[in-house]
Amino acid sequence: VEEAARLALQKLVQERQEKSQEIGHLTEREEQLKNELERTKKLAEMEKNAAVQAAEAIAEIEESAESSTTPLVESKRPPVVSRRGIKTYQESPFLDDPFNDMTYGRRIALKLQNYSWYQPRGTHWDFNGLGLQSAWAHFEHSVLPRYISKALASRKNASVGLDDDDDDDWLYSPGQNKGSQERKGDLQRAEPGESESPTKLYSTLSTPLSQMGDFGLGVGLYFSSLRAIALISLVAGLINLPNILYFASDVYSANQPDVNFLLKGSALCTEQVWVPCPTCPIDKYENSRDRIAGTTTVTPDGELQTKNTCDGATMNVGIVNLATLGFIVLATIALSAYQKRKVVEFDEQEQTAQDYSIEISNPPKDATEPEEWKKFFESRFGVHTTCCTVTIDNDLLVKALAERREVLHQIEEKIKEGAAANTLSLSEYAAKVEHRRGLIGYIKSRISPGIPELVDRLTVLNQKIQGLAQQNYRATKVFCTFETESMQRDIISEMKVGPMTAHMNSVHAINPNLLFRGEIVLDVREAEEPSTIRWMDLDVSWSNKMKQLSVTTLISLAFVVAVAVIVALVRLHGAAYAALAISFANSLFPIVAKILTNVEWHASETGKQCSLFVKIAIFRWVVTAIVITIITPFTSTLTRGPDHLLQSIWLIFFTDLVTSNVLQISDPVGNFKRHFLAPRAKSQERMNLLMSGTEYTIAERFTNMTKQLFLTFYYCAIYPSIFFICAVTLFINFYVDKFSIMRMWKPAPMVGASIAKFSRVYFMTTSVAALAIVSSYWLSGFPYDNLCADNTSHSAYYGNWQVTDGNGQTSSAVVEPNQRSYHFCNQYIGPGQNFKFPVSPDAQPSGVKMDDEFSRAASWHLWHRQQPSGSKWMTSSQEQLVGIYGIVSAVVLGLVCAVFAYRIFRLFQKLFSASYMPAGSDQGMHFSEVGTISSYIPQVKSEQFTYPLLAVNVDYVGESIFDWSDPARSHSYYDLTRDVEQLLKGDENEETCYRAFGQIRHWPPNGPDAVEVGEKPRRRSSLRRNKESAYKRNVSWSSKVTCKTYSKDVPMTHESFNANASTNQGMNFDGHAAPIFDPHTQNEARGFGKQNEGEAPPQVSPPQHFDQYHNTGVDQANQQTDPFYGESQNQYDGHDQPSENSLQTGGSSSTSSVYADNSSEGSDSGDSEEDYGGSFSEESQTTAG
Repeated sequence: VEEAARLALQKLVQERQEKSQEIGHLTEREEQLKNELERTKKLAEMEKNAAVQAAEAIAEIEESAESSTTPLVESKRPPVVSRRGIKTYQESPFLDDPFNDMTYGRRIALKLQNYSWYQPRGTHWDFNGLGLQSAWAHFEHSVLPRYISKALASRKNASVGLDDDDDDDWLYSPGQNKGSQERKGDLQRAEPGESESPTKLYSTLSTPLSQMGDFGLGVGLYFSSLRAIALISLVAGLINLPNILYFASDVYSANQPDVNFLLKGSALCTEQVWVPCPTCPIDKYENSRDRIAGTTTVTPDGELQTKNTCDGATMNVGIVNLATLGFIVLATIALSAYQKRKVVEFDEQEQTAQDYSIEISNPPKDATEPEEWKKFFESRFGVHTTCCTVTIDNDLLVKALAERREVLHQIEEKIKEGAAANTLSLSEYAAKVEHRRGLIGYIKSRISPGIPELVDRLTVLNQKIQGLAQQNYRATKVFCTFETESMQRDIISEMKVGPMTAHMNSVHAINPNLLFRGEIVLDVREAEEPSTIRWMDLDVSWSNKMKQLSVTTLISLAFVVAVAVIVALVRLHGAAYAALAISFANSLFPIVAKILTNVEWHASETGKQCSLFVKIAIFRWVVTAIVITIITPFTSTLTRGPDHLLQSIWLIFFTDLVTSNVLQISDPVGNFKRHFLAPRAKSQERMNLLMSGTEYTIAERFTNMTKQLFLTFYYCAIYPSIFFICAVTLFINFYVDKFSIMRMWKPAPMVGASIAKFSRVYFMTTSVAALAIVSSYWLSGFPYDNLCADNTSHSAYYGNWQVTDGNGQTSSAVVEPNQRSYHFCNQYIGPGQNFKFPVSPDAQPSGVKMDDEFSRAASWHLWHRQQPSGSKWMTSSQEQLVGIYGIVSAVVLGLVCAVFAYRIFRLFQKLFSASYMPAGSDQGMHFSEVGTISSYIPQVKSEQFTYPLLAVNVDYVGESIFDWSDPARSHSYYDLTRDVEQLLKGDENEETCYRAFGQIRHWPPNGPDAVEVGEKPRRRSSLRRNKESAYKRNVSWSSKVTCKTYSKDVPMTHESFNANASTNQGMNFDGHAAPIFDPHTQNEARGFGKQNEGEAPPQVSPPQHFDQYHNTGVDQANQQTDPFYGESQNQYDGHDQPSENSLQTGGSSSTSSVYADNSSEGSDSGDSEEDYGGSFSEESQTTAG
């Protein structure tokens, strides 16, 4: 009974708890519904007001257009209406972000915004402060990386009565039951400006390393390599503990008294004695005069010299150093395997356009129609082409158009809101300004162009664009994106050839079925990420690239020499000043290197980043490690003092650790823009630009890491504790860079694994070679005093003396009886007069007798120069150690050279035979199913606009393939093709405008993709159909001048996609997509023509039998028709005439029939086109069979 009562009571308590939780959920849900209702009402009211204002603005535009006698531009396509005025604030949809989810900078801005000294009010356009708040929201939602919060989304979509998971995201709740291991790699990065799903900022501390691939494969590999190398340095430091303890012991240098804690454990020698050196010349110690002294009681030629009594080249020290070298070599090999594994992990975790796309680098000059490329791949491989982009060499035209937009934007900022926007009004206004301009105004116009200068430039650009638009352009690159990864991999595997093979068009090197147009070998490779493509540099020749690269490299080398000279001069005033100069030079030179690299021509960011990497790495290696060694006297290597070598190395590490990281994390330039310039900006666009974040490059971050590593390897033989300093520095850099990329830096191109591989293969191996070679020379130089013992002793020097050194400092000296005398001998056998490689005891005179046969065997060398007899300074164990190390260094150098030679051989081999190995496994996801994915859209970035300008007509693509979205304007606003249509008035120039730009097409799997080659594709409006945010929909003046479209969108009609329609050709008997010879596609897309309405269709040539052995070198008679294809082997050549509004290509009758069912659907699309506001030509025809 008691047990039953206890169970009943427990059940009752449980039911009450569940009821309480249910009531809590219902209450919370009720509150959410109330808030959503209030928000909906508010948005509806603001949308209503915005619509009224937009209607009034459009009426003003029409009235202004009617009153204008000479309109500046006209366009057949409907104009784009900007959602807001240039000087009107944009009310961001993210103003209601939770205060705790905001960055500290935004919180401070909200607190200080009410003070006039922070943000001036009154006549300022942002009188209510909403513009600045919207700019900060833009910074956090469009610049900083965010991820889609699944917990917030589940709570938002939860229904009443359903069990809801109230746990927050695991990044912010490390203590919850759902461990991070279960959710590893589970975050989905949100697109910039994502508003449909709730998002959060990445955590600067809790974000795991596996998630860093969200920012690009190169970024993920950088952080992986940074942490791995920090661990390698830590383990190497532990291996060197015996050397550290030995150098800090009483045996080596009396426990190194009065030595900085971070310098303890180095080879710093605090034990020196004065010894007689009658023949030591003062000129040999010109840079270290404190080591030589004279007395007043000895003969005039008598001098005293300080000798180091520390023995740092023992066999035990050498063995530990060799063990460190062996570990570093093995760690480098392991790092290579680790990076390859991380490449696969990051690639499988994040699906990007690169996983689905190919690049054709040698398209025919006239192959500018995406439909032709779609038909080629679908007929050969049975794939579905989702996107296709064809670029042309119109970079001069695009640059002129981008500059014109910038000029118009500057004019817009300078004139009054609502001013007339026609040529006559602008000319009149410019004349008035110039007429009233005084001396000060004239000087200001030379510094910053005014209205007259801008209007003059606009006129010049209009004429230039009109001329460039009428030129003939050729295709330069083709980017095709397929629906699945397997489609892309199959195509690359079947069509891969070397660049030289494709350049020479070796038709016998590939399956004849894969020849484009039956005669062209295509150079097909995996495309890089869309954000890395430099669209304006795709048509530059290889020779011009090399010339420009040579010039910029010479300039960067000149900077290296100049800074080295400056550091040498500064060091005359102290090592601390030299260390500061080196640290600031390392921070400032990347700016110079970026300027030089920006003027270079590179087809992608990968090439640009590699060029930048080489420039910065060489500069930092030379200035940081090598220059300081050259300008420091050899005898100051081990001695104590601020001007000596080890002290300088410690200062370089310390200043670089503190200065660079403090400057980076404080971000003075970025904070000045956000907190001072932004509140005083003249427009919302300018305010958003000031919030765009600090630019960074992954190449610079890799060079910073390799600089620390190279400096550590360079000096580790005489400063073994530097491994621990390097490990701490790299760990700090890991978290500082992680914080910067998530809170300060603007998004960078998603560079692949090339930079990491380039750094590892060439610079990491060079650092290992430096470790082996330089360590052998450090060990050979002990005791670093340039003194060699004589066999005599001068009694005249015995006793206590008051001596004065070369710097005039007085001290006491004691010379013990029977103290041997010394003479000067050059112990430095590095690069210079006594250079010897590999280093060996034979650097000493050959008359010196070796202690044993092993020492004589170890003294093998390539060449040597002898010093005068009696110049031996090495101890017996030192000779053995140097002999061994010399051989090891030669072997390591040989291995490194072999690696370089193999890489060069592979590069040469890839010119003629391509190899392809996909990274990771096929994830089985379709391109169109990936939410945050983009495609290859030619665009150009501008400093005047927050978002890039589009160099292609985007009327035929959907919004899903863009990786950015402007909450206030449609993508059509940034379309530069509209500007050309406005400048080239008249229907007769429509074809000219069409040919002046590259083409892009988007065929979703369930969309209307039945478009024949040359047929005008169905227009998809890129204008945003749903706006969840509320803005002031004022019409700016630039809307009336540049590109204007009424924001009236057409619902996209989706036709069912018949997968078999495009895959029934080119399939083998088993139904696999292996390419088979498909003769009916050999002459596709050859003819371009037009069929006038009412005329008979063009006549086609009679069918001819196809000889599949033609031009193959095989003497074989014509074969009979393949029973699997039937009559599809009969070919027909099209003879259409050029069309004004479309390019039509003759194809095969079998292919035409695939799209026959869509002709009626295409004819019904006129209504939707008319609703859009534009018009299509009714002369567009399907492809002639």
